[in-house]
Amino acid sequence: MLTQREQVAMPGDAKARNRQMMLKVIRSGKVLTAAEIHKLTGISRQTVMRFLQHYCQRGVIASVGFGESTSAGGKKPELFQFCDTRKILCVNLWPKAITLAMSDLVGGIYALQEYAYELCGDLDRALDDVRALADRYLGAQGMDVGALYGLVLTVPGTVDYDTKVLRYNSQAPAWGADVDMQQKLSAHFGGHLTYYIDNAGKASGRALLLEHPEYAENRLLTMFTTWGVSACLIEKGHVLNGRDSLIGEIGHMIISDTDEVICGCGKRGCLESMVSPQRVHRLLVKLGEDEETARTMTLPRLFERSRAGDERARKAGAYLAHCFAVALQNLSLSYNQELVVFQGDLAWADGHFDACLKEELNQFRYYPRGGLFEIAYDRRALSHLAAQGGAGKLIEKYFSALAQE
Repeated sequence: MLTQREQVAMPGDAKARNRQMMLKVIRSGKVLTAAEIHKLTGISRQTVMRFLQHYCQRGVIASVGFGESTSAGGKKPELFQFCDTRKILCVNLWPKAITLAMSDLVGGIYALQEYAYELCGDLDRALDDVRALADRYLGAQGMDVGALYGLVLTVPGTVDYDTKVLRYNSQAPAWGADVDMQQKLSAHFGGHLTYYIDNAGKASGRALLLEHPEYAENRLLTMFTTWGVSACLIEKGHVLNGRDSLIGEIGHMIISDTDEVICGCGKRGCLESMVSPQRVHRLLVKLGEDEETARTMTLPRLFERSRAGDERARKAGAYLAHCFAVALQNLSLSYNQELVVFQGDLAWADGHFDACLKEELNQFRYYPRGGLFEIAYDRRALSHLAAQGGAGKLIEKYFSALAQE
């Protein structure tokens, strides 16, 4: 907590820190008095009042009346509340589906709608389709893009977060490389919105941190498993990206360089191709499953059958566990994660998969006895997680910018 002298002087960074503390309290959306903000932050009442006056003039905070007077019959305290009612439109542009959802600036995803969609090779056409769906979606809620503060877009591929450039998307290689997504979105939705573009796996990982702030103390690794495989590596609450944002693209970790399949990244034996639905289907047919059943087998259904004791499903689950054990062991050597959380299809894994995974990992003698990292399974819908994580990051940027004003 800042000293009284620092709070009164509030030069430079100290002023921004105080504002961040007070905005963190007011952004909850609760109705608060200046005295309550003072008590929650430890910041002087005089500074709190200057803060409230400044943001009331900005239209971010509003006076909403007066509370009850004290038992001694003193003056009724003025009540204040965060009042920026603009919304964030959250868009997931993924293979097989477009998802639209809303968030307000205090957080919370609602009105999620998913539309079947085949990801096309022309990005401008895809964004035209997103805009058409968004107009109908917003219209159904009595809104238009003018009611929005910003738009979050999550996509497959690597994103440069500073420049809003999509480096490459192996799920839609025809989009090209180094695509200026800020420019593309501004052309389709207008230049008045604030945009945030995120990798789908990292957005989903951010959501877990929002739900469990205590994980900020861990080396956390979330595994996004659905139409692709990626990870979000979080250290001390910070998502690791690295040069070209390649940190986390573990779907392109080489598991077997003698594999016959060439991945969309151009290499053989990537984790993503080794555990793809097509690979699992071929394995099931080889194990004696009929082709139609194998072709329509989803991973949640596979794990359901494994849980019921189906031998073919259990062998396929053991194969998947082997591939992910190799990947996680390799990640341990460079990241040394303390907690791994599977999201998406692998979140539905049964006890047999979990046992096979841990058995193989425990063969690595560098792990201390009983010291294997924790493994957990988050079964919430990826579309919701990605929207929540992306919106959370845009909200964070909104309040950080406010604190600097």
